[in-house]
Amino acid sequence: MTFHKWIENNHSELLNITRGLVSSPEDADDLYACVMEQLLNKPEKIDDIPDSQKKYYFIRVLKNNYNSKTSPYHYQYRKPTQHHRPLLDEITEGFIQEEYEETIPDMIWVEKTLNEEFGWYERDLFKLWIEMGTLTKLSNETQIPLNSVGRQIKTIKIKLKELWLNELNS
Repeated sequence: MTFHKWIENNHSELLNITRGLVSSPEDADDLYACVMEQLLNKPEKIDDIPDSQKKYYFIRVLKNNYNSKTSPYHYQYRKPTQHHRPLLDEITEGFIQEEYEETIPDMIWVEKTLNEEFGWYERDLFKLWIEMGTLTKLSNETQIPLNSVGRQIKTIKIKLKELWLNELNS
């Protein structure tokens, strides 16, 4: 039996298997669509698999896509949203949100503090990090090792938090 025909006959079962593997129904539907697209693009390879083993092949491809950080599913559905946390969340990381809800610094204060309290290197590095959104992009663009960039940004964030708390307490 061809793979197209096999999918038609087993669609409901395959979708249920996917939903059983994944906790979120939205993720299950996306994963199912992504895996089906991959498999339908290679019908000649899958047509060679005996019908009794096609389900197990489907499950293996499904699990590989769901668990791998290099899979098409990961790059298409997970990665685009993985590093998109707002800047204020990054700066205020570690604060108890309810306690400091009204006392989170705005970007004007951050910009002013960067200009007044930090040297050109820290200021420009932090602004580039804000602009690029990820440490990896910043490291690649500046050719500064990822560990060094991460350590420097973390230090700047800690100092910004300390300066903000000092300003609140004074």
